[in-house]
Amino acid sequence: MTFTLYTLSFPVCTSFRGSRAMADRRLSRPGIRVLQGARNPLLKVFRRALPEGVTRDGWLGIEGPLLLAEVIEAYCAPRRGREAGPGDAYTGGSEPAPGSVDSEQGTANNQGSIHSVLLSRSAARKFTRLLERLPAEAEVAEVPDRLFDQIAQTETPQGVAALVELPHHDLDAVLVRRDALLLVACGLQDPGNLGTMMRSGFALGATALITLPATVSPFNPKAVRSSAGAIFRLPVFPGIEAGLLCAGLRTAGVRIVAADRRSSCSLAQADLRGPVALLIGNEAAGLPQEIVCEADLRLSIPIRAGTDSLNAATAAGIFLYEAARQRGFRH
Repeated sequence: MTFTLYTLSFPVCTSFRGSRAMADRRLSRPGIRVLQGARNPLLKVFRRALPEGVTRDGWLGIEGPLLLAEVIEAYCAPRRGREAGPGDAYTGGSEPAPGSVDSEQGTANNQGSIHSVLLSRSAARKFTRLLERLPAEAEVAEVPDRLFDQIAQTETPQGVAALVELPHHDLDAVLVRRDALLLVACGLQDPGNLGTMMRSGFALGATALITLPATVSPFNPKAVRSSAGAIFRLPVFPGIEAGLLCAGLRTAGVRIVAADRRSSCSLAQADLRGPVALLIGNEAAGLPQEIVCEADLRLSIPIRAGTDSLNAATAAGIFLYEAARQRGFRH
């Protein structure tokens, strides 16, 4: 089954590369521009990207030196000597280990990139080592602190923001993986929960995050921050229709496992080896009944009597840990 998916499109943004405001001047430091005017085209792109997460043109806006460092590590660090992540495509060299991510069909059509970095004047002096790690092709611009604070969305701006292109992944290639461990978010509304799920998913060997419609966007700024950089390494497929996804999972031989607190079957009794999709429901209502009916297996987490339920991200982490344990923690 071939999926027609919502994908992010990241065109080369010539509107701010080719246009230079008259007030702009060059720093003596090569490759960095100083922008004075608030109407500069690059700043307009950042104004759209940072509050929305992803712009209509497909740019993912991120904020803060920690996230920028994660992007650099994910997309710009040499592959040699670094453990491959779930989205890394095999590009040659020594043979990948059997069962590793790279031994399967590659899922990434590109490796992602950093297109533009925006700095406040004080941050440009503070984060010089971080800037040295940027790829040569990344555009870097500096603005006065006051202007950066007007554009930033965090409560305490740290003077660093970037426009990032995420890798494009093939969901069909992900589904046919022998070790597929898919995390499916069904109706979650809290971006912090979704970001935490991405973080746990990457740490515990998930091969992708999939979200159904009516789920908060994984590109929501809070979700991106809560992922602690996992969004740059874990393949993410947003807004997949439930019927289409379930049909694809069955065609690929992936078992559908629902986290259901009402189930009498305990997580500890289940075999989570082999291709598995873990379905995690809404924080308050859990999984919709029509989704539960599609599951091959419904599992609950044994918890203390009188406790209603666990936080959705916590439950996802427990399911992921049990799956990783059964698989010998071979991520």
